[in-house]
Amino acid sequence: MRFGGAGRARIEQHFRIEQTVAPLINLFENGQFQRPTSVCKVTNASEATLCIAYLIDQWPDRELPLLEREVEEMKRRNVPILPFVCELNSSARLTGAVERVAPSLEFLPDAMVLEAEWRTTPALAQQLEEDRAQRSSRAPGAIFLRQGRFALVLRKLFQEKNISHVHATSSRALVCALMLKKVLGVTVSATIEPRSELSREWIQNALSECVGGRLSSRKLVEQRGGAFFLDKTTFRSAPRKTLGQITRKTHIDLTTGSRFWQQWADLLLRWSGSDRKSKIQNPK
Repeated sequence: MRFGGAGRARIEQHFRIEQTVAPLINLFENGQFQRPTSVCKVTNASEATLCIAYLIDQWPDRELPLLEREVEEMKRRNVPILPFVCELNSSARLTGAVERVAPSLEFLPDAMVLEAEWRTTPALAQQLEEDRAQRSSRAPGAIFLRQGRFALVLRKLFQEKNISHVHATSSRALVCALMLKKVLGVTVSATIEPRSELSREWIQNALSECVGGRLSSRKLVEQRGGAFFLDKTTFRSAPRKTLGQITRKTHIDLTTGSRFWQQWADLLLRWSGSDRKSKIQNPK
């Protein structure tokens, strides 16, 4: 018993997460580890490309059947997007579309690093918690804490990548995106899926902080108006779901045409300010 108690005391004294993980973070930040280069690389203030972060809560996600196609469509239209995956779904089946898109994604570090960042920035974590407490409609505690850890890591990546706009690809990702809006001052848009874990009241309040987005509910589209429009990449009926499956297998888009994707690309560029920068750098 005495030896067991002494061993426990030693572990608690010398191997707490605050002591063991912080040096690892410093090692990664100051070492030779390099992330893949991107089209949004910053050279200097006048030549920097404004980037759009595609915030993906979990990937692959069967609730977002055309997400991979969407990423490919934006890349094809030279929209400067950077897709960030908060959590890898290792149990999902890898389709051809998933394998094609994978190299263009940036993945957040594992849970231990996320937890360390949360614990080593207590003032910012408290600020996010206080902001949640002041809201009349709140995201569930478990979702808030998970997305909060993502947000604290993403804030550094977004500063490095010159992110000017964040698109949340789901309601869960929107929880994180709104935290980043508060911390970094970026603009936010969102896609809201048909079956969300968040309450309708929370979604309505959250959308009021967005510049626009795609909604699966016609009623929500009518309420929001403006730059919010009906999302053609989500399915409510069996026939449309079947069309989505055909699209994924054949790569022939039977549910969303080029006009839809071009409309979405134009909105993203406008929200991020990239369209204005392009006109300045390439005057006609």
